[in-house]
Amino acid sequence: MSEIKASDITVKDVSVQYMGNNNDIQVLQVSNRWADARISLYGAHVLSFIPKGEQDILWLSEKSNYLKGKAIRGGIPVCWPWFGAVKQPTHGLARIQDWHFVSAVSEADGSTTICLDLFCQEVNLNAVMRINVARELTVELTTENRGSEAVELTQALHSYFTIADIHQVKCDGLDGMTYSDKVTGDTCCQSGSVIFDRETDRVYDATANVIVIDDPVMARKICVERFGSNSTIVWNPWIAKAANMADFGDEEYLQMLCVEAANAGRDQVLLQPGATHLLGTRIGLLA
Repeated sequence: MSEIKASDITVKDVSVQYMGNNNDIQVLQVSNRWADARISLYGAHVLSFIPKGEQDILWLSEKSNYLKGKAIRGGIPVCWPWFGAVKQPTHGLARIQDWHFVSAVSEADGSTTICLDLFCQEVNLNAVMRINVARELTVELTTENRGSEAVELTQALHSYFTIADIHQVKCDGLDGMTYSDKVTGDTCCQSGSVIFDRETDRVYDATANVIVIDDPVMARKICVERFGSNSTIVWNPWIAKAANMADFGDEEYLQMLCVEAANAGRDQVLLQPGATHLLGTRIGLLA
């Protein structure tokens, strides 16, 4: 376990909590003028982001594991340095590792920036995660190739969002974009808004940088901005898959939606020795 010492935290906006089945997961609680957030060192995992006066933008399963060696279901899992089941464990090592605490900084605008890092010896890649908690949440994952050979990098910031009812939300910003449908195996072109009436697992290519989740029941629109990414993943497990996941409630698919910044499919990154790549997302509510 990568312990944070009391002397490591010198910012009044940040405190340390413990959670997990064995109370061995360290969580940074951030509370500033703009928002409250919780960030787990295990997985460099943002668990919660609540702008002042609002409800949580992120979603966590009530069935989630909080046990070392298991991924946390919800929030923003970090899929790195590979995405999917191309290797084991699925979605990479980052989300089931303790990251190293680097710093917590109170910025001049009243926001708070947390910095964590992780070295993956298996592929000689180093990851640095910078999380800025402000009116919007900005998550930046920078990968550096410290080896002597090029590495194929696929990754995702697997963001889970809280919604009122999956039947009534829609995603805008993907009209006309090509996507790979992982449920049917087809390649399709999006027409109009994305709506949901079945299992959805899609990788959109060369998408616009801003996607909007329109939730009329909660009377809010969540803006999801991406950078360093030409692919967006949209996912909801629907009824059968939700029932088959031990860490996901049978009815929880109704209140969550994943819209993810990713380098996946044809958007994988060939990272040369000494090179870096930044994948990021910025999340907030439209006024």
